[in-house]
Amino acid sequence: MDNQDIEINEAFDLMDTCGHMIISTRDFKFAIKALGLELPRDQYIQLLSRMEKDQKGFIKKEIFIKEMRKVLPKRDVKIDMIKAFQLIDEDDTGKIDFNNLKSVAVIIGEQVSDEEIINMLNVADEDGDGQVNLTEFMRIIDRARKVL
Repeated sequence: MDNQDIEINEAFDLMDTCGHMIISTRDFKFAIKALGLELPRDQYIQLLSRMEKDQKGFIKKEIFIKEMRKVLPKRDVKIDMIKAFQLIDEDDTGKIDFNNLKSVAVIIGEQVSDEEIINMLNVADEDGDGQVNLTEFMRIIDRARKVL
């Protein structure tokens, strides 16, 4: 199972709280938002109408996965990287610094030492200013995506 399938499964499971392997059309909207898809209303309705539903109007997990595989490759990875950068750059300086990374680690509950954070910055920081700009961030994420 690749990263995309894991992401699709997690989004579905988040809405399938009873574990019945089906979600309602209402929950479908939240599931696609959990995948980071912000579709205009007409595209959302078009996608939903293409979805095969059971007799009660529910969407089965395998159908959801099949359809999301078609939609997700259309996502713009660069836009996703920019959004991620902006989330980490909490103080909106255009650079990610030690404090930004420390804050993210706390938010996601990762136990990361100061030394590990400094090492992360050093790996990505190409111009030696002790911070990571958007270009450096995109390069390091691109390299990581190729390894994964």
